[in-house]
Amino acid sequence: MREIRSIEITDEAQVGAARRRVHEYAGGLGFGETELAELDIVVQEIGTNAARYAGGGGVLHYTETLGADAGLELFYWDQGPGIYNLDRAIRDGVSTSGSLGAGLGAIQRLTDEFDVYSTVRTTGRLTAAQARRTSHGTVLLARKWVRREEGSPPALELTRRVGVWSRPHPTEEVNGDAYFIQTRQQRTLYAVVDGLGHGPGAKEAADVALDSLAEWMGEGLEEVLLAAHDVLRATRGAVMGVAMIDRAAERVHYAGVGNIAVRAFETPVRFNPIPANGTLGARLGKIRVWSERWAEGATLLLASDGLSEAWDINSYPGILRRSPQLMAGVMMRDYGRQADDATILVAR
Repeated sequence: MREIRSIEITDEAQVGAARRRVHEYAGGLGFGETELAELDIVVQEIGTNAARYAGGGGVLHYTETLGADAGLELFYWDQGPGIYNLDRAIRDGVSTSGSLGAGLGAIQRLTDEFDVYSTVRTTGRLTAAQARRTSHGTVLLARKWVRREEGSPPALELTRRVGVWSRPHPTEEVNGDAYFIQTRQQRTLYAVVDGLGHGPGAKEAADVALDSLAEWMGEGLEEVLLAAHDVLRATRGAVMGVAMIDRAAERVHYAGVGNIAVRAFETPVRFNPIPANGTLGARLGKIRVWSERWAEGATLLLASDGLSEAWDINSYPGILRRSPQLMAGVMMRDYGRQADDATILVAR
């Protein structure tokens, strides 16, 4: 699992420190001097606008990209006033509302992948969807890939189809949540694991579950959960949700034990699986595998109980057409609980 590092930027004095930290991290990934200089500009633009216009600042997160290809992923969020004319802000690089907007064009040009989503505060009479939204502001996702001498492009399948965000309890150094992604031929297994409680004991349970999942050779989901149940007996236990998307057969399968949330959007047929009661490693009832048709454009979301379920996808217009990682970040920003580890996985 990758570790997401975060930098809070509330004033311009913090921008330089953010730039240096990202520069050092990106250097460790193998970026050359020219690319590092471009990343310096990107971080400078994000940080300066966060300090000036976000209304309390924002948070810049950075980590390595998912998959085998080396790259840097930057994710910024704030809960500021938002950008009223996002298309224009990207096109000509101006701020249209005293918000983070200046420099978006430069960020897009200097990175290989770019996505931004912004909602603005509305005055006057609100629609039902607007009233349900608890947060506003801007999120920005940018990726830059390490250039290889042979010039081969990165494999983008995983980053385009999957978004994942996992962080520990704010008072802990280790994460008791975990996620797993493995593809065999045209079938991909996705899992979210939540070790009971938080801290080292929860992490131990999550790690044991990951070791069990790593043995997956294409077995059915009931077998996957039973195998995890056996090896988790020596730990405090965990809850887990596992999904398999079979693109060749155009089917999605899901089975879960415990309070892992699962939601599906824009599937050919309504898909609303229910997890079994119990705890892997302790007590386990009858496992049911839920199966339904799958199609390109559908979205599946798995989340631990560190993410509140009090959200409505209709209050985020257009987000199902954006990057899965952007969607995962928006949900974590707005609904991540501060009293627990939290993980969200979005698959398309």
